[in-house]
Amino acid sequence: MRIAIAAILALAAAAASAAEPSDEGRRIFAKVCSACHANDLSEAPQVKQPEMWAPRLSKGREALYRSALEGFVGPTGEEMPPRGGRPELTDSEVRAAVDYIVSLTQQKGTTP
Repeated sequence: MRIAIAAILALAAAAASAAEPSDEGRRIFAKVCSACHANDLSEAPQVKQPEMWAPRLSKGREALYRSALEGFVGPTGEEMPPRGGRPELTDSEVRAAVDYIVSLTQQKGTTP
């Protein structure tokens, strides 16, 4: 019985930590992503404006990862450079930054 309880508690802790934004994501956002996503002069969707994220979030997290990793050009010519213009970022760093951005938009009231 103790083993089962310990296993359940371990799984719950792992699930809780996976749902929380990582320090790595916060660091990458502050160092790279905030230049566009927390800058009113940019055409990029702003983290403080969750309505800008609703159509992107509706496509799912994998689509967000793909856009951040591979980059894209939007319908009005706005660009998202691959890896935020920082080719040295690993896939896991980019994904952590995306997860952090999603957590910020959810705090503002948008849900995927």
